[in-house]
Amino acid sequence: MQELPSVAVCIPTYNQAQYLIHSVGSACSQTYSNVEVWVSDNASTDDTPELMAQICQNFPQVRYHRHPQNMGMTANCNWVLSQPDTEFVIRLDSDDAMLPRYVETLVALMQKYPEVGWAHVATQEIDEYGKQSVVRRVLRKHEFQSAEEALRASVSGLRTASSIFMFRTKALQEVGFYGDGHLKYSEDYDLAIRMSDAGYGNIYSDDILAEYRVWSDAEHTRPKRKGDQLKAYLWIYKKSLLPAFQKRGWDTKVIDKYRRKMALIHSAACFSPIFTKAEREELIGLLKELGDSPSLRLRLFALSLGLAPLFEWQHHTELKLKGFVKGWLSQFQAAFKLKKVESV
Repeated sequence: MQELPSVAVCIPTYNQAQYLIHSVGSACSQTYSNVEVWVSDNASTDDTPELMAQICQNFPQVRYHRHPQNMGMTANCNWVLSQPDTEFVIRLDSDDAMLPRYVETLVALMQKYPEVGWAHVATQEIDEYGKQSVVRRVLRKHEFQSAEEALRASVSGLRTASSIFMFRTKALQEVGFYGDGHLKYSEDYDLAIRMSDAGYGNIYSDDILAEYRVWSDAEHTRPKRKGDQLKAYLWIYKKSLLPAFQKRGWDTKVIDKYRRKMALIHSAACFSPIFTKAEREELIGLLKELGDSPSLRLRLFALSLGLAPLFEWQHHTELKLKGFVKGWLSQFQAAFKLKKVESV
């Protein structure tokens, strides 16, 4: 009997002991048998070491390593992904989880399409208490997406439901994992572009096979990272997307178009009261560098008059509408497939 391809679930963690049992347990409860689990502790100060000692006793396939000092999120993620000697590796954050058929489903798809470098799935969003909310899906009809198709589509953002990915190990090694840590935001977006640039396509399963945790943010931690987000977009458009388009002789005007659109989308958030005057001025400079235009200057003037809530409401309404349409179309497609099968 032919041995199943080897898979490693790689879990970088820092101070998330309360979620590790669920995360590691989901990796150890896969219907696919040839799975090993690696947990890389980034010098946690909570109960992670004690908890992992218990987990390792109960699950022999788990390998735990604790770093003596915090090495940063990207470095920790790269370290754990580089350790296994397996054909496939999975990035799973320690507050997220996989459903039992995640590995089985994606290994089959990765074998079906040997030209793909990574895979992603429809995902159930949960909050910090595990309560389910929306289902995240990617609105596309085909499971396979070629490298060039993905590269062209990436000008408008990362087309995935979450950051829970399976990688073909040799592809991830070829592109240098998540980079050297210069990006403090959107590392997944940059990696997906570099994968496409290297000639690797991707696959998507519309089955709900993972849980992605979204936290309530009373301290405004995520909005306060707006500067990191804008700097990441600048890097990605300049250093990853633009060279990839130029290498292929593609028209780069579409990149300029989306840079201007991205600046407009993020402009209202930069006028949040959580920012000081100096911080806002820095953010405005980043917006102009990202995509200066008459529309942006007019928007900035309106925002300076206190109209930020209006534009924020407009943006969130558009996102909710897109989410509703995606959800409805996904349900329609699923119902159509079922009806087609029943009629055969």
